[in-house]
Amino acid sequence: MHPVLFNIFGFEIKTYGVIVAIAFLAGIYLASELAEKEGVKKDDMLDLGLLVIICSLLGARILYVAVEWKYFLKNPLAMLKVWEGGLVYYGGFILSVIGAMWWLARKKLSFFMITDIMVPFLALSHAIARIGCFFSGCCYGRPYAHGVIFPNLGDNTPRFPVQLYESAANFVNFLILILFYKYSKKRKQGDVFFLYLLNYGVIRSVMENFFRGDPERGTVFFLSTSAFISLFLIVSGAAGLVYNRLAHGK
Repeated sequence: MHPVLFNIFGFEIKTYGVIVAIAFLAGIYLASELAEKEGVKKDDMLDLGLLVIICSLLGARILYVAVEWKYFLKNPLAMLKVWEGGLVYYGGFILSVIGAMWWLARKKLSFFMITDIMVPFLALSHAIARIGCFFSGCCYGRPYAHGVIFPNLGDNTPRFPVQLYESAANFVNFLILILFYKYSKKRKQGDVFFLYLLNYGVIRSVMENFFRGDPERGTVFFLSTSAFISLFLIVSGAAGLVYNRLAHGK
């Protein structure tokens, strides 16, 4: 692991933070380039991208605090210490969708048209960001004899490098989504967004149920919080795709 990229006058620059920043910037830039080709103003996409960044960080922190509420009830000021870690992807995704719906309604832009453009690059950004998780040593996997040792855990136990598995899966998802967007002749507006929900729901379910090993994820019934949310994404994505077929008489 390599959690600290370098030091400047005693101030640590975290590898995770730098890689996540690269992921956000790359995703927003590529989405704005594609949007411009589709007749959407680049400035509008950049403004939306900034809103998505804010909502992602805020939502990811809120869900983490909700999962670890017992700890934060005793240490309320720790809620503000984002630099110490503690972000849940699904929280950021959900709040970003809500924020995008509000912003796009104000701009009178089609939600599904814009999200169809954005979600392939969301998958790409996520693929890049998970590499940051690997360097940080968070989101680690279950013990596995041929796995990777995470020094920050101090137990000298090889574990699944689940961060890299999910990074690879998200990159494949990006390829599927962007190729579907560009080349599918049967694509309907909203299809790419619904396909993202379905694909990522499956990816996260597999990771959560078979590979993840960190306990700081909370549980809903017998599932981790993220695995539980993944079920809703799978159902929503599949339902959306079916509805689009039925609504167009196919």
